Amino acid sequence: MKTAKSKSKAHEAIERFFLINDSTTIAVEVPVYLTNDDIKYFKDRKFKINLGSYATPITGHIDMLQIRNSIVHILDYKPEAEKIKPIEQLTIYALALSRKLNLPLYFFKCAWFDENNYFEFFPLH
Repeated sequence: MKTAKSKSKAHEAIERFFLINDSTTIAVEVPVYLTNDDIKYFKDRKFKINLGSYATPITGHIDMLQIRNSIVHILDYKPEAEKIKPIEQLTIYALALSRKLNLPLYFFKCAWFDENNYFEFFPLH
């Protein structure tokens, strides 16, 4: 955080720090998308997905992608992380990445964090 020239640059500074210094971080700012076919794929496998309020394709980008202990970690930096719960957003990212990589959802863990907090969950649960 101290290397960021301003608070608005903190996000980029954190991503750059992890990409350079953390051997488990494999990518930052990874674009993902979830199509109607992807949603149908999961529904056909008995997933209960209610994305009626979303226009497809649903798009986004993953702040940081890590691989630790054979698990793909989807990380999202959120200022004031303790005040929000981006579980739906991160689950959509996991569903999209699962489909594109053809990896079962049980290989994914999602988390959001800030300078003082870290929260994680398994999207399959």
